[in-house]
Amino acid sequence: MSIKDIRRNYILERAIKLFCSNRIAEVKIKDVAEACNIGEATFYRYFYKRSSLILACALKLSEKMCELFVDDQTGKGFDRLSRFYYHFYEIFGDHEEYYRFLSEFDAYCLSEEIEIPKEYSDNLDIFKERFVAAYQAGVADGSVKKLWDLDLFYYSTTHAMLSLCKKLATESHIVRQDDLTDKRQEVRSMIEIILHTLKKD
Repeated sequence: MSIKDIRRNYILERAIKLFCSNRIAEVKIKDVAEACNIGEATFYRYFYKRSSLILACALKLSEKMCELFVDDQTGKGFDRLSRFYYHFYEIFGDHEEYYRFLSEFDAYCLSEEIEIPKEYSDNLDIFKERFVAAYQAGVADGSVKKLWDLDLFYYSTTHAMLSLCKKLATESHIVRQDDLTDKRQEVRSMIEIILHTLKKD
């Protein structure tokens, strides 16, 4: 890795911390430069504009989440699927700010009409590959039901999990009902509903 790459990664890591602890709209180039102890002119040697930094942060964060989704291939297929979905719960507990950033990133891309990098979508495909491998193992060992439409089930359930985690990470308590449950337990409950559908009796 070149010195330029090392410095660029350092800026990325500092920027991710800022974006995860503040709203994307609130973080300016000046804030990132100050956090890195560099001048704004130096910043622009690595990122030609603010949107390129935000996209790079989203890509880096997607890589971090891929690493957190440990691909443990031990046990029956159902056990592997259970671990797959419970990664959402673990990340929510340890890094709730990641989901908050992703929620704001989605809104930012829509409002600014920014095209998502191919690498970002490619990282998302890794999750599906792991799900499919665990599912196929479960069907083979008899621990998982055969689904009517694997793609539909995967995208429906992962979209539901991501949407729930992003909503709970982003929204404050607005109405009285928001105080009736624990956020992490809501995530766990959704996972158990999904796993109940998958498990073969």
